[in-house]
Amino acid sequence: MRKTGILVTAAMIATLAGAAAPALAGFGAIAFDQATGRYGFSWNEQTQDRASGLARKDCGSDKCRVIPVPPAKCGALATTDNPKESNAWAVAIRDQKPAAELAAVQDCQKRTAGQCKIRGSECNR
Repeated sequence: MRKTGILVTAAMIATLAGAAAPALAGFGAIAFDQATGRYGFSWNEQTQDRASGLARKDCGSDKCRVIPVPPAKCGALATTDNPKESNAWAVAIRDQKPAAELAAVQDCQKRTAGQCKIRGSECNR
């Protein structure tokens, strides 16, 4: 009986310790400036505001448009291979990284005769 009591107590302590730990949010953002072609990213940040601010900073301009990427989602940015020929771009958010990349490229291709490619992609936790 004593062994069972010790195991139950240990299990309760482990459960409480896990519950006391803060949940790790994973907010992300993709920023893009269509006029300059500059872009930036942030992933797995504690708040959406922080993720958006870091992506805008990485992009390097206050004119960068920021697209939020929610927790447990993947985001991808595709732009044309040669921004001088076309300023087409697309962002996609999906459950899986390959799906986000494919959707971003396909959406970008709808806006240009040129070739689009992935500039960055990642998944939030």
